[in-house]
Amino acid sequence: MKNQGYIIFILFIIAIILSSFVLISPQDDSCTSCSAPAGIITVNGISFESLLSGDMKYFRHVDPRDIGRALDISMYDMDDLIRQAESLESVVESDQTEDGFADLAMNLQTDVVLALQEANRNTPRYSPRELGESLPVSVSLLENFAYVPAEWDQTGGSPDHCGNCWVWADTGALQMELFRQKCIRDALSVQYFTSSYHNGTGIWACCGGSPVFFADFYNITGKAIPLANMNASFADSGTMCENGESTSVPASAIQTSPYYPIEEMHAEMISTNAVYEEEEISKETTIDSIKSALISGSAVVIIYTPDDWDPFMDFWENESESAVFRPESTPGAAGNDGGHVMLILGYNDTAPKDRYWTVLNSWGAPENRPAGTFNLDMDLDYSMQNPDGVNSFEFYVQNVTWGGDISEL
Repeated sequence: MKNQGYIIFILFIIAIILSSFVLISPQDDSCTSCSAPAGIITVNGISFESLLSGDMKYFRHVDPRDIGRALDISMYDMDDLIRQAESLESVVESDQTEDGFADLAMNLQTDVVLALQEANRNTPRYSPRELGESLPVSVSLLENFAYVPAEWDQTGGSPDHCGNCWVWADTGALQMELFRQKCIRDALSVQYFTSSYHNGTGIWACCGGSPVFFADFYNITGKAIPLANMNASFADSGTMCENGESTSVPASAIQTSPYYPIEEMHAEMISTNAVYEEEEISKETTIDSIKSALISGSAVVIIYTPDDWDPFMDFWENESESAVFRPESTPGAAGNDGGHVMLILGYNDTAPKDRYWTVLNSWGAPENRPAGTFNLDMDLDYSMQNPDGVNSFEFYVQNVTWGGDISEL
C-alpha cells in the first residue's frame, strides 16, 4: 500500500500523451522540419522544458507556487500538448516498453521533486511561537480533530488508489486551524479540493502535490467546505492518475454553501534539515520548533520520502499502534522510493529514550491501528537525504487567516 502522493506524476501524463501519439499519430515525414514551440506550458517562466532540464540552480529563483500552476495542463490545448510530447519523444524512443516508461517516470519524478525542493527555499519559514520555558511532556490534538478513523482513508482498501495523501494531511492541518482559531470542531471536505484542483483532471490532486500548492489553492478560492455538505464525502479512492483518469465527482456537484471563508493562507516550512538549509540546526532546535506548533494547537504536515518503503510497510501492517517506527537509510539504495504526506497531531517524551511524534496516516484504521495512527521516533535524523538528494523529511505548518462567520453563497 505504498503511496507516492508527494511525487508529482508528471511523466504519467506525458507518457499517456506520448503513448497516444505513438499509437494514433500518422507516421509520416510531413513535419520533419518543424519544431515544437518552446515552453508551450509556461507560467512565469516555468515550462515542462525547465522542469525536466536538470538545471536545479534555476529553481532557487522560482516561486514554488508557480510550479503547481504550471502543472495545470487543463488550461492548455491538447494539440499543443501533443506537439510538446512529440518534442520529448526522443527521450523515450530507445525504450517505449512499459518498464521503460516506469524507469523514466521515477527519474523524471525525482527531477520535478528536486526542482520543487530548490524552489521551496523561497517558501516562508515557520517562526516558533513563544511558549515559555517549561514545555508539557506530551500533547495530543486528536481529541479536537473531527474524524472517523476508518473513513480517514484515501485508499478504499486497495493498494491501487488515488495519490492524494497530501490533500488529506493538509486538509487536516486546515481543519485544526479552524478549531484552534475559531473553536469549531468540524470535519472538512477532502473531495472538494480533489475535484476542484486543476479542474480534477490532467495533473490533478490524485497525481500528488505539496503543502505549498494546497495553500495556494485556498488562498485563491477562499473557502473551506464542510464534509457534511452534499457530495462532499471522499469518492475518488479508486481513481488512478497513472491511468489518466479524472475525478469521478465534478466540482459543480459539490454543495459549496455553507462554507468557512478564508481571508489568506500560505504554507510555512519548518527549518529542520541542516544539509538542505545549508546552516547549522541542532536536533533539539528542530524538535522544539515542531513542538511549538503542536502545543499552540497547530497540526504539522510531514512529508516522508524513504529510499525503501518495505520497512515502514512491515511496521504499519504488523506492529501495534503503541510501537515506535525508527526510519533509517537502506545500505546500497540508489535513490528515493516515492514520498508520502501525513499529519503530526501530538508528541510524547515522558520516556526520554523512547520519545515520539503521533502521526495520523490516511490509510484508514486497520485492526492493529484503531485510531489510524502510528508513533514516529522523535530522535530521527532530520537531515537525512536520499542518494539522489531528495529530502527524507520535510515539515510544514499551514498559516491561515479566517474570514467572518460561516457564510452563504
